[in-house]
Amino acid sequence: MLPDPYPLFKLFSGKRVHLGLSGSVAAYKTVELLRLLRESSVDAGVTFTRSALDFLGPLTLSALGADPVFSPRSNDSMDPYSHLTPAQSADSFMVVPATANILAKAAHGLADDLLSTQILAFSKPVFFSPAMNPVMWSSQATRDNIDLLRSRGHIIIEPHEGIVACGDQGQGRLAPLPVIYYHLLRALSPQDMAGKNVLVTAGPTHEYFDLVRYFSNPSSGRMGLAIALTCWLRGSNVNFVHGPMSSLFSLPGFELMPVTSAKEMQEACLSSWDNCDAGFFTAAVSDFSPAPSKDPKFKKDNIKSFHLEMISNPDILSHLSARKNKNQLVIGFAAEAVDLEVNAGLKLAKKNLDMVVANLVGPDSSPFGSSDNQVMVMDRNGRTESWPCLAKADVAWRLVDWLSLV
Repeated sequence: MLPDPYPLFKLFSGKRVHLGLSGSVAAYKTVELLRLLRESSVDAGVTFTRSALDFLGPLTLSALGADPVFSPRSNDSMDPYSHLTPAQSADSFMVVPATANILAKAAHGLADDLLSTQILAFSKPVFFSPAMNPVMWSSQATRDNIDLLRSRGHIIIEPHEGIVACGDQGQGRLAPLPVIYYHLLRALSPQDMAGKNVLVTAGPTHEYFDLVRYFSNPSSGRMGLAIALTCWLRGSNVNFVHGPMSSLFSLPGFELMPVTSAKEMQEACLSSWDNCDAGFFTAAVSDFSPAPSKDPKFKKDNIKSFHLEMISNPDILSHLSARKNKNQLVIGFAAEAVDLEVNAGLKLAKKNLDMVVANLVGPDSSPFGSSDNQVMVMDRNGRTESWPCLAKADVAWRLVDWLSLV
């Protein structure tokens, strides 16, 4: 399972990935990666090195749907052309976990086992997701090998900081599963957004009325994250301006811009907007914020009621839409309690939007915190569509498809 709020994309039927496993305790994480790929309709093959067999068995991955599975203990490895299988059938190739040894072999063209030979025979860029002791990762020999692989167009998904298996601490832990998963999906996605810069806002804002209390809403940011990841998967650079959300991991060309209040969100958007080609404004921004409190912490004591002065927050969507040039697209979101189509159409016109995505909220139905969404989409050209309830990842993919039609 992907941690909340990361979406699973299921639109990759017919795509194939080949995974190479080398000898690291992090090999067990490949089990969950393979499960995610299969849930995304991606076919996968696997090649074990001899040392990888000390940590994970081929039967486990075969049972999860990997095919073929090449192992030094398998008769398949005796196929005289098995070293060409990934090059002939796979759309992408990743070595995960990648040890210092396999990095050195790949950098210097050594081919003394099946995995290293398959890497040498694969003509497209190979992904390497290293996992090793921090001292080994930082050694000059490993750094030189990494530089050499990158110079040839291969992609290194750098390990993260943390405590490794031996108890040492530093950079050496296998990258988080979402980072590895989305790198592979990007290699399988159409790159129709390549060269584009996209701004996405997501999540709630918190408007504090003392040091510990605030006004907000139940937005999870899932819809915005699904859109931001869809744009990134399809080749764009993304500025992701988000209110308080669950733990997020950065990706190359995917800039996380955390904010708390509506005013902070406006400032972050203004700093990015002029260089963007499109903006998806999914954030549930608080319309009002409390006037600054004189007391650092409100105490109820014997007071049974109290009054707060509320101040209007900036209208980020209207402000940026008014600043857009003829080549920029602004996509707004609307949560309506009644008259969905009428109110969505009014928002589209009033705020000078290129597209509006609207959904009903009510006691029995709300998109907030849900993994699904049912929306109506309208654009400036008069097109209107009502979509069935879909996973937010599917909604995001369809919305990006619409950009070419606006």
